[in-house]
Amino acid sequence: MTASGNSSPPAALSARARAGATFLRGPALAAAATAAVVLVATAAASLLVRAHLLDEAESTFEVRTVRTSAEIRRELVLCTQILRGAGGFVAAQPTAPGDLSSADAWDRYIARQALDDTPPSVRSLGYAALTANLADVPASSGANAGTGTGAAVPLAHIMLTWPQHSETLDGQDLGVRAETRAALLRAADTAQIATAVRQESHEADAGESATRARVDLYLPVYRNTPPPALPPARRAALAGFVFARLDTDYLFASVAARAPRMELHVTGGTPSVVLYPPGGTSNEGTEQSRFHRTETLRFGGETFSLTYATSDPSLTAAADFGSSATLAAGCVAALIASGAAFAFARRRGTPLTEAGLARSLSTLNEARMMTIIRSSSEAIITIDDAQRIVIFNPMAERIFRCSAMDAIGQPLDRFIPERYRQAHSKHVEQFGATGVSERKMGGQRVLAGLRADGEEFPVEASISQTPDGDGTRKFYTVMLRDVTERMKADDDLKKSREALRKLSANLQNVREEEKTRIARELHDDLGQQLTALKIDLSSIELSLGANESASPDVLAQLRGMRRIIDTTVASARRIAADLRPVMLDDLGLLPAIDWLVNDFRTRYGIEVERRIEPGDVMFSRNAATALFRIAQEALTNVARHADATRVTLTLVVEGAQCKLSIADNGRGAAEPGALDAHGEKSFGLLGIRERAHILGGSVSIETAVKHGFAITVVFPLAAIQQEEALP
Repeated sequence: MTASGNSSPPAALSARARAGATFLRGPALAAAATAAVVLVATAAASLLVRAHLLDEAESTFEVRTVRTSAEIRRELVLCTQILRGAGGFVAAQPTAPGDLSSADAWDRYIARQALDDTPPSVRSLGYAALTANLADVPASSGANAGTGTGAAVPLAHIMLTWPQHSETLDGQDLGVRAETRAALLRAADTAQIATAVRQESHEADAGESATRARVDLYLPVYRNTPPPALPPARRAALAGFVFARLDTDYLFASVAARAPRMELHVTGGTPSVVLYPPGGTSNEGTEQSRFHRTETLRFGGETFSLTYATSDPSLTAAADFGSSATLAAGCVAALIASGAAFAFARRRGTPLTEAGLARSLSTLNEARMMTIIRSSSEAIITIDDAQRIVIFNPMAERIFRCSAMDAIGQPLDRFIPERYRQAHSKHVEQFGATGVSERKMGGQRVLAGLRADGEEFPVEASISQTPDGDGTRKFYTVMLRDVTERMKADDDLKKSREALRKLSANLQNVREEEKTRIARELHDDLGQQLTALKIDLSSIELSLGANESASPDVLAQLRGMRRIIDTTVASARRIAADLRPVMLDDLGLLPAIDWLVNDFRTRYGIEVERRIEPGDVMFSRNAATALFRIAQEALTNVARHADATRVTLTLVVEGAQCKLSIADNGRGAAEPGALDAHGEKSFGLLGIRERAHILGGSVSIETAVKHGFAITVVFPLAAIQQEEALP
């Protein structure tokens, strides 16, 4: 039997459940994808907000440290004012400081200053009269005083003090310790306040001995005003020193109290000693703080290192709150967006999974793009149609020294030198009208950028344009690269290359002078001596020939010696001519080239067709040498490598130029002037280029395999015509 009623069979229920699950799957996926996209975007935004707020907190901390350093310097200056006032009082005394009348005047002066009622940065004040002849103290003695086997000789004796029963600086004498002695000599030589930093021993609470750092100020007092200009004269005119001992614990503590929740660590002197906090030994604890910074303060010839550190929660409170608020708002937005996506997909009755995934992928792509922009090693700036900045990545912040908060919304002209702004604006407009997606800005030229502090620097830039979603607006993205270092390297390379060219020119001149000297000595000294020797042999030969008893063998040997002398004379003349033809200096360039061509044709049997038409140009000595050597090197290359049967040499003046050309009908080369027949660099062609460059000329080469080789050198006429022209 079967049961009766309205209940559905199990198969129908399963089908209905599957249909319902299929209907809800699409909206659920759309809601999940929407929530994931919103949460990812929220996390990225939270990180960006936190990073920016932490950068602002770092800037605020740096401002506090700069302000605190300025207050420390101001406190030190206030102490120096008290010291200068005391120095003026001592210098104005008619009697020697330290006698009874001066001591009374000193007490009245101290009473008028009311030093007991002022902030106790100045712990003691006094005057010490000079007791040593500083003219006999070497300049380096300050650094080495107190060393060796014996005690150092004091430089000054304390005459006046405040308070009357105060602890003196070095007993009753100054300059016994090395630090004090170096500061006193520095003050005497510079006529300025000098600072001494050193450690001293004191008695601790338990009766044990301990050390702490101290800072003393010294001001020289001279017998006449103003003090002499030179250090030796200043030492001779020195009367003594006004000194002050500072309470560094109070001085730094009073400044540190004005900056609560910030640690201050001060060191100074050589070697470095800890000045603050009292009993401090190192600043390792500051490295564990969230913010830390070290500044250097130079005062009185000593260097103080000021280390600041803080973990003040008020600095990071904005970053914590901003990131947390952004995350909370993102979570709420994710719930709302996912609910809206689920409701919309269910109402439509069709799955929105694909559309939701497409939107999520688009958002993820945008997030990835922003990540790439922020991590790019090049500065990236995006502007809208009005050329106002909408994206300013961290590299742009570093290059232009301006934060993104200050740059976004500002016109791009802010970062362009004023003289280029109008042209740049027109360039961007023309680029937008072309429709080209991207191109390099400025062609091959290097552009100029303007940092926030007003400094100009060279940049390379490329620009691209992208329309927005509906196509009503355009965005222009500029990618910049700071090429300051590359431009500096290029300038250094140019200077080095120019220096090498000058060195090459000087070496060529020295080589040419040496060739001229050797050629002269071969032609004149050796030639004359060989000629005289030939004359003597001829005389001996004539004398023996007239003697009937002379041996024929001796006469034949003398004639052979005369022939050897003739050959030697010819060799000496040939060597001298190869070094530097005498006719180049005596007769000029044109006869020297004629001799060179004739000698070349005689030696190698290669026919030379010449065309020499210099007009009335008078060549200078340097120009004549350069033209002759270029022609000589070119003909030598023809003889060595060309396998030519005919050479054409042309020297003509055309307009304001002088052109020298040597062409042959030899085998040529695949690459003009790059390689010689043995595959090695042709230093001969390099020499031709250098000689041409010295006179402002240019070298061109035309060649091809089995089609000959032609080299042409063109000089400006003004460079080869000088006042000292060859005849």
